[in-house]
Amino acid sequence: YNMVGFQTKMTYPEQLRVLRMIPGLERAEFVRLGSIHRNTFVDSPRLIRPTLQLKARDDLFLAGQMVGVEGYVESAAAGLLAGINAANLVMNRELIVPPAETAVGSLVAYITDSARRDFQPMNANYGLMPDLKIRVRGREKKIEMGTRALAAIDGWIERNQIEPPAAMAPRALRL
Repeated sequence: YNMVGFQTKMTYPEQLRVLRMIPGLERAEFVRLGSIHRNTFVDSPRLIRPTLQLKARDDLFLAGQMVGVEGYVESAAAGLLAGINAANLVMNRELIVPPAETAVGSLVAYITDSARRDFQPMNANYGLMPDLKIRVRGREKKIEMGTRALAAIDGWIERNQIEPPAAMAPRALRL
């Protein structure tokens, strides 16, 4: 069993009690119990631009958990954006910032919003995206936000003249 995460705010005796309630683990020996950990992160709203460059140094990019994104996919996406922008910088190309209507763009907007006080790391979520102009709820709201995100990314790709990999069929990312 991989039970990382759920038990980290519980005392060791309470973890043992709860874990032993799981069928098959009544007499298990646990090598190590969970404990709270803290990720180190920088004060991104004051230190980092939406291109993931340090405000004080154009040639230094930061990404991953250290900029205040939470999650494997979010950290990988931030790394990809920082890497693309680092390459663009050395090739004298314009640096890019994904649209705020997208998951990555809204997360980057969150971590680089200089008006933000008491900054804390965040996962990508619908709450970070700009509000819709129409009033819808539930599944319909998510569909509308997804449709808007696809339109925003299409426009962004066209404006930035981003070429998809040759093997990728047009609109394949929308499956």
